[in-house]
Amino acid sequence: MLNEIVDHKKDNTAVSKEDGLITTKAGRNLPNRTTKGWQFLCQWNYGNTSWHPLKDVKESHLLQVAQCAINNGLAGEPAFTWWVPHTVKKRDRIIKAMKKRYFKIHQKYGIEISKNVQAAQALDTKTGTTFWVDAIRKEMKNCSKAFEILPEGSRIPVGHTHIKCHLIFDVKHGSLERKARYVAGGHMTVTPASITYASVVSRESVRIAFV
Repeated sequence: MLNEIVDHKKDNTAVSKEDGLITTKAGRNLPNRTTKGWQFLCQWNYGNTSWHPLKDVKESHLLQVAQCAINNGLAGEPAFTWWVPHTVKKRDRIIKAMKKRYFKIHQKYGIEISKNVQAAQALDTKTGTTFWVDAIRKEMKNCSKAFEILPEGSRIPVGHTHIKCHLIFDVKHGSLERKARYVAGGHMTVTPASITYASVVSRESVRIAFV
């Protein structure tokens, strides 16, 4: 499982920007669809690193490579121009559709779901329970270890960026337990030079569990 794309390099076989377009017999200029000459240094979840051709990493980790190319200013290179914009647009369309669907859903398993903290508190008051408030307290207690609370009126520390955060709510299948998750607006801060992400359970973990 890929943990991080650490570095990249190209050799003299990589297509230059001057040769990024090819002219067909009909006179049309089309992108030169090739990835030759580029390699990426991948760090795997067990700690080691290895170099791999762009064509292989692109095939196995399409979104991670596309985002890494954007972060490192490679999207204008011929090896990336013909597929990176399309990949990112498709990802954004999927996320937008899922977000739109989320706000359309007001019930799950017959339980009304709130969209913000005020609505969650109002639901508890309406039903005479503390399910949503308990979920919020549990989540904030778990997240509080990662925060340093500054005095009111303090300036943003040097090297830090102010971003907005919010809570999203859900209902757990089976137990119908109310869940709250504290999320940050990552789009409001500079993306790290190397692309990192929180992976789901790895295939190795599943195999070990079966053993």
